[in-house]
Amino acid sequence: MQSCLDLIPDDINRVFVAFSGGLDSSVLLHLLASKTRNFQIIPWHFNHGLLEIAPRMEAFCIEQAGGYGLEIRVDHLDLKSIDSNIEAEARHQRYLLFAEHTRAGDCIVTAHHADDQAETFLLNALRGSGSAGLRGIARRRMLGDTLLLRPLLSLSRKQLEQYAAQLEIPWFNDPSNQSNRFDRNYLRNQVIPTIRDRWPHFQDALSTASELQSETQDLLDEIATLDYDELKAAASGGIATLDLPGLLQLSPGRRKNLVRFWIVEAGLPTIPQARLQELMNQLHAKRDATPEIAMPDYSIRLYDQRLFLVPEGRTQSDCGVFDFGLNPHIEIKQLGLCLQRQVIFNQLELADHGQSLSLRFRDKGEENTDRHRLKRLFQKHRVPPWERASVAQVYLDGRLEGLLL
Repeated sequence: MQSCLDLIPDDINRVFVAFSGGLDSSVLLHLLASKTRNFQIIPWHFNHGLLEIAPRMEAFCIEQAGGYGLEIRVDHLDLKSIDSNIEAEARHQRYLLFAEHTRAGDCIVTAHHADDQAETFLLNALRGSGSAGLRGIARRRMLGDTLLLRPLLSLSRKQLEQYAAQLEIPWFNDPSNQSNRFDRNYLRNQVIPTIRDRWPHFQDALSTASELQSETQDLLDEIATLDYDELKAAASGGIATLDLPGLLQLSPGRRKNLVRFWIVEAGLPTIPQARLQELMNQLHAKRDATPEIAMPDYSIRLYDQRLFLVPEGRTQSDCGVFDFGLNPHIEIKQLGLCLQRQVIFNQLELADHGQSLSLRFRDKGEENTDRHRLKRLFQKHRVPPWERASVAQVYLDGRLEGLLL
């Protein structure tokens, strides 16, 4: 079993072990501690605070780490206020901590094994996942600058149990694993035993299916990369837009593939199939229409023959009138705006004749006598409707002269 640790590169300085104290992570920690190594081992325990025995589990992990002569890191997660999908939120918080407290030259190892891979495949299939989900748990991937590895992924839980029994490795039996409240536990305790009785080698079959789906997804990503490089347009808010006419030239499946890739590339959560299909239907909207597909963390909008990804919070409105008179220094602290008066005149290609300068932001509740001219300016500069409230309007001696873009 030691050979599974050959996955760890020679140039790694620190190896963080996700250590729950259960069978899987206890075996992984024992393997690492028994290996002649040139890296530092740091067990990392996350106390989720959801069980009465959580303090005992934490104490057990601290004791085990000390027995190996290792200094453990312990983090407490705040999950008590989460109403649904606690598993996903716990995983999200763990990975945020991984990303925050590791660096290049570090490696994180988790004790996922073949049984976990089979469970993940079935769960994702039941959720209607595509190939990205059905490829299952990756043996290795990057988490920022840090390498994330699952060295036990080819080993079954039964093999880990045999190893622990043979070497008398202590481990903490988490009673929550018996609760069928969680989907993964229900599969593990109720469904998989029945499947195994009928198909004893089902894990091998699902592992093969995962590998094939991984290859399929790699091909889809290659195609999407080519399409993205061809169709990405000017960025908005730091995120590239997509050229709509070019997108419509692609086949329906290729369009969906590109949109999924575009969303992932922006670091946003994936879009469900139903919402993606709704977007596909909206692509043929009238040229002057601005349809929107809303998601919890972002929206996808059409404007100016382009698709925009708009993260939540990007559409907040600024308001107010800021008079600067002849002041050469323009600063609005609450908006993070700081520049020289001459920059504004240069941008508008106007001469500074000592005009009184003010910046205004559109207020929907107020009648604007310049609304027609303002609309033409927004259209001229191709400012999307959802961004217009945060664009400063430049007034000189009380006359609207342009936009500060």
